[in-house]
Amino acid sequence: MRRSTAFALAAIVLASVAVRLWPLLGNLYWGSDIGEYYALLRSLDARGAIPTAYAGWGITYPYFPGMFFAQASVVALGGAELTAVLDLLVPVLGALAVLPVFLIAADVSRDDRVALFAAALVAGAMPHAYATSHTAPSTLGDLLVFATLALFLRLRKEPAALAALVPLSAALVVTHHLAAYFLLITVLAATILRSLVRPIVWTDGLRRELSFEAFLLAAIFGFWFGYAVPFRDNLLHAVSVEPWWAPLAAFPLVLALLVIVVVLRRGRPWRYRPRVSGAGLAAAMYGAAVAFEFATAGFAAVVSIPGTGVAVSPLTIALFAPLLLLVAFAAAGRRDADLLRRGLDVSAWFLALAASTFLGTAVATQVLIPYRHIEYLVVPLAILAGIGLTRLVALAAAGRAQKGLAFAAVAVLLAGTFATAIPPPAVLAGWDEGTQAASLDGAYWARDHVTGLVAADHRASTILFGFAGVNATWDTTASPFFAADFAGARPGLVRLETPSGTFDVSYVWIDRDLAAGVQLKPWDPALPMPAASLEKFSSEPFVKVYDDGFAQMYWIDWGLAP
Repeated sequence: MRRSTAFALAAIVLASVAVRLWPLLGNLYWGSDIGEYYALLRSLDARGAIPTAYAGWGITYPYFPGMFFAQASVVALGGAELTAVLDLLVPVLGALAVLPVFLIAADVSRDDRVALFAAALVAGAMPHAYATSHTAPSTLGDLLVFATLALFLRLRKEPAALAALVPLSAALVVTHHLAAYFLLITVLAATILRSLVRPIVWTDGLRRELSFEAFLLAAIFGFWFGYAVPFRDNLLHAVSVEPWWAPLAAFPLVLALLVIVVVLRRGRPWRYRPRVSGAGLAAAMYGAAVAFEFATAGFAAVVSIPGTGVAVSPLTIALFAPLLLLVAFAAAGRRDADLLRRGLDVSAWFLALAASTFLGTAVATQVLIPYRHIEYLVVPLAILAGIGLTRLVALAAAGRAQKGLAFAAVAVLLAGTFATAIPPPAVLAGWDEGTQAASLDGAYWARDHVTGLVAADHRASTILFGFAGVNATWDTTASPFFAADFAGARPGLVRLETPSGTFDVSYVWIDRDLAAGVQLKPWDPALPMPAASLEKFSSEPFVKVYDDGFAQMYWIDWGLAP
């Protein structure tokens, strides 16, 4: 690596870390489930075990403990303070994902400029930066996925890569289910696409690749069905087809069908011969991609983001215009990537993730979660965009001055992506995932004075449950926050089925953040409480028992309820 490349990569890594830690400048904690992570990490640190009898919202968290083991190791071995590790470790690890992205892009393109561009785009692209700014298993899973893919690219040529791939992918399997699924479909897609484009030749490298994929397939499904019982019995059932196991049963059938196609392909004389794109075609592909991206964004503004109830605003489209303009270069580089030794792998990753996005939208919005794919789609798009950008500049810019102007424009667009990497709640459908220090004052009061179920939104519930050990309603009720009177709120206060059991609500928690936007399910917008809804808490049967200026706790005197 040249010294200039090393310095540029170091700057990108520092910028990536800074972006992902930026929310902590205005919040004590960052992440909508931070209280649950605190409770589980505290238990692991104090008792050496994570409880599986769990009354929190994330019932699968104890069964995917990889992140908690990493945090607890730093606390125990490094002597770090637990809450500091909770805040800092995982976002920093998420920021380091730009390193395997750089290695992948450099391995594919053999061009430091492409690799640096891809790393910089991933460092500042909102879908990746925002998703990996949180302390969450998915953040660590993201790093593990791309570190594994960087090794996977070398597996055919370097036998030693297999020794590192097995523990790395095993760590991923026990850390995050969706990230492990993304790794599985991307490596399978790469092998299948290469075997379709070029007749399969049995080599030691191919055998190693297939052996790793067989191990990964067995590890994932063995862990899901043999150990992660709540995941198997709850989350996998959340599909819109009957029977629920139909998509799972279809997976090996589709895989077997693709294997048959690959075998039949061996006897065919056809060869795929990629061609170099001219300046006109590359520019036309770029223009078509820009038009498609803004049309898709317009659809999301008029209807909603697929798999959610969230519609973006025209302001959101404008803020993300620099990112869209940069990603569009992927269309200009897609054909040229096929000329590279590993270019087909990157295209296969994109195709697999895009197909999974459509599948999730159609049948499994709560399992495959369409919008969560974008975090991973950014990476192959960034690599293809780097290839397309350098190719287009080389074709269209004749002199040094023109090339300098082109790269200056790209630098401005990259700066625009960094500026919008962590957008304000108004841009993200009202969602604010920060926890203020003032929120903990009320939570600690509740720990000492509250018995019974507390009605709160998801963000407030994680604080009450994680830091105070109080049972909360999470996303099981909305009427207490939106009804104008007690009669309207009552159906959402009695016999609620919550993670802790079925109870009547004893208390209602209202704080400044909750009033600004009630956050329930992550695929729905956070809506502010109407004035009339807040007003009803000033009359019976609600009795204010705590008020610190930021948060209020209301006891329900059911004896006075109409």
